[in-house]
Amino acid sequence: MKFTKQITTIEYEDLQDFPTEESNYIEYKSSKVNLDNLKNKISVAASSFWNSGGGIFVAGVNDDGKVDGGIPSTKGRQGIRDWADKVIKMTEPLGEYEISIVEQSDNTPDIKEGNVVLLIRFYESDIPPHMAYDKKYYIRAGAHSDGATHFQVEALRALRQFTKPNIKGVLRNHPTKPRIEELLIVSINDAVALDTKLSFDPYPLALRDNFKNEFPLEIPVIDRNNPFRMDISGFGFREQAFGMDPVKLLLEYKDVLGNKYTTEQLISPHKNLQPMSIGEDVNERLVKAIEALAKKIR
Repeated sequence: MKFTKQITTIEYEDLQDFPTEESNYIEYKSSKVNLDNLKNKISVAASSFWNSGGGIFVAGVNDDGKVDGGIPSTKGRQGIRDWADKVIKMTEPLGEYEISIVEQSDNTPDIKEGNVVLLIRFYESDIPPHMAYDKKYYIRAGAHSDGATHFQVEALRALRQFTKPNIKGVLRNHPTKPRIEELLIVSINDAVALDTKLSFDPYPLALRDNFKNEFPLEIPVIDRNNPFRMDISGFGFREQAFGMDPVKLLLEYKDVLGNKYTTEQLISPHKNLQPMSIGEDVNERLVKAIEALAKKIR
């Protein structure tokens, strides 16, 4: 059974509907496991779930999914949510996850006073393999997290090239052409975007009259080494090229397996990059800047 709802919305009543046994998607840890041991088990679970398509880790319940008292709501002076967040970061690289707790109240007879049930959802990762606290890699095998073989680790690394492409648009003043705006479409991961179709809604002022029929533009390949560059005449003023309001950048593209993706992004004449120095490494520096921003948002 997979849960489609956000775990942050799960309440005590929802815990009663959890599966009665563990699987490749859900792992339980009893309240009898102390926090020092639980710390390591969370890191192993993070590695195995991120390496195996995602899953949910629940602490404070027994092996049949029934609440058996919960775990302490604090570790020293630290709240258990912050403690769990720190513990998850023992696994590298860090994938996407979500933490939630179900607190003790008058309506939670199976949770002891001062305790909580801790839930962590590990989302499917596009940057495997992930290494646990003990410098080992794990995968989910049924109801267990097993150590990954060398072959499996190499296979996980190979999966990176088949991950979903992640391309973004960045607007800036052209570094070498005065009074020209440059739109860059860059890839911020290792995946390749194929057969990209680019259009706007509404079209920028500089393109609305004479170039509207040229869209959507078709771009065969966009990857880290091959960004797309588009010059837009602004006569020295960004507002003359784009207008005063943001425009929507529309991108349709495929991955190497033929899966189709559609993204929308607001391009604002006031919130994109200002003039910047340029060299042969401009794309590399731009990608690093976007990646750093993405990590902060995550």
